[in-house]
Amino acid sequence: MQTKVKIPKEIKIGTHTYKVIFDRSIRTDDDRIGETNHRTQVIKIWTEAPLSMQNETLLHELIHIAEYYFRVRIEDADIDRIAECICDFLFNNLGLGFDWSDIEEVNEK
Repeated sequence: MQTKVKIPKEIKIGTHTYKVIFDRSIRTDDDRIGETNHRTQVIKIWTEAPLSMQNETLLHELIHIAEYYFRVRIEDADIDRIAECICDFLFNNLGLGFDWSDIEEVNEK
């Protein structure tokens, strides 16, 4: 049985708080699945991505936030691999899953 962990509407990393939203326009506008804006402190996840991609993308964006604030440099391809490894550990080894039910869809341009 999988234990669901609710994704909060806001995630705090250090002293910074980021809003998490779904955005349908991301993929078509930017050819991406997710993005982080440090100025507005918003994490956007493509609404129509498969659940497994949404999960990995959220972790990918959180690693980018840590990279930004803690002033470390990690290549994007390495962030992909790290996020995938964390997903594998959480979901396949610990039996966790993410519950996205509180995350709202906002079409921001």
